Amino acid sequence: MKPLEVCPTSGGQFTDAGLHCEILLRMLDTDGSIISPALFIPAAERFHLASRMDRWVLRHTLQALKALPGLGGVDTICVNLSGQSIGDRAFHRQAGEILTAAGPDICQRLCLEITETAAITNLADAGIFISQMRSLGVRIALDDFGAGASSFSYLKNLPVDILKIDGHFIRNLVDDPLDDVAVRCFVDLSRVLNLRTVAEFVHNAEVLQRVHDIGIHDAQGFFLHRPEPLEGVLEAASMGEMAG
Repeated sequence: MKPLEVCPTSGGQFTDAGLHCEILLRMLDTDGSIISPALFIPAAERFHLASRMDRWVLRHTLQALKALPGLGGVDTICVNLSGQSIGDRAFHRQAGEILTAAGPDICQRLCLEITETAAITNLADAGIFISQMRSLGVRIALDDFGAGASSFSYLKNLPVDILKIDGHFIRNLVDDPLDDVAVRCFVDLSRVLNLRTVAEFVHNAEVLQRVHDIGIHDAQGFFLHRPEPLEGVLEAASMGEMAG
């Protein structure tokens, strides 16, 4: 695996509260080139290696946070989990042990992202896992929200903290009135449930402005920031904290 990279959110690398970012995973081929996650992640799932990969990412993320001289410059680090991990009780136990050992200061800065499809497919296991993680102070985001056919009904049974609106609705938000209506519905729903919202795949200034006008809290996408190595971003956040 290549060292972890991040894609910061919230309109840039940092907000007044500190760094917000999502962990991205890259793999190096034998010739040093980067293998697309769209290729190796489905392969990992097919051969039932996704939970092992998720544990690797979680451990390395926590190690990077532990190595910082202070955590005041870090607000939220998001880590994606596969559907296999959500349905794996052994992973639930291992994640609980890893996070308990990491301590509350790190846990309160961690957000675990679960795709809507994975949550719906493993609804009972997802509910158990979410409750366990939130008891440790870890936040939960429902990723790719809107991609499933039963988003609204299932959401009532999942005590999540954040809705990440599927990028397929965001990409054409300015030009497609149906996408605009759908996103406004998601935002209204989040207000009723007191959830924070994130717009995925923000790729230009017009979409970012519309996201802001609709009332979505945060945004992420290559228009805001390109991925870069995790260590450098965390170091910058830590230096910003000491400078402040």
